[in-house]
Amino acid sequence: MTATVSELKQEAEYFQGIGTALDCDDSTLMVSTDQGVFSAKRALSCLVEPEEGDRVLLAGTIDSDLFVIAVLERMGDKAIAIPLDGDCSINVSRGKLNVAAEKGLNLVTSKEMRLDATDLSLRVHQSRVFIDKLSYFGSRISAYSEKIRLVGVLLDSVVERVAQRFKRSYRVVDEIDHVRSNEIDYRADKNLSLRGQNALIDADELVRLEGEQIHLG
Repeated sequence: MTATVSELKQEAEYFQGIGTALDCDDSTLMVSTDQGVFSAKRALSCLVEPEEGDRVLLAGTIDSDLFVIAVLERMGDKAIAIPLDGDCSINVSRGKLNVAAEKGLNLVTSKEMRLDATDLSLRVHQSRVFIDKLSYFGSRISAYSEKIRLVGVLLDSVVERVAQRFKRSYRVVDEIDHVRSNEIDYRADKNLSLRGQNALIDADELVRLEGEQIHLG
């Protein structure tokens, strides 16, 4: 014989049964069972947040605490949510932790995000990074790329030494090109060509031209 809700309350005995979630909010949810409709709370061990229409497992006492301890079945393809209130930690003492997703993985936070590791490997087919401000502190950078394109408004570089080696080099300056140096040394194995509408050479002490032939005019 099936007991009624009032009889279960009078007995105040441990109750366990399967029901269907009717109404769910942040604090309590209503569950329909063969014994009637009960008000219950989601147990801490029930990681999946119940949705309306889910088959759930109830356990507890009717007159004090009745909990949904598990979501047994969900009809349709509704997304599964695992809400956690407060700080949460996942610790793996031995071995490693793998997280795999077939269609995508999103990590979202409105506060700080940290990643601490002795070694980091990142392998992707295509990447897009949007950063308002970036600060990097390190001892060495090594990069290889078949093509690099940089577009910006202002570029400031302060280094002690710059060494560059190119097979071909092209540079276009639309306005003014300023060079300030203690000494400048340009050498060409074959031809050196300097052209302009006007050419001005000004020296405080000495101007020297050497060659087998010198043509002026």
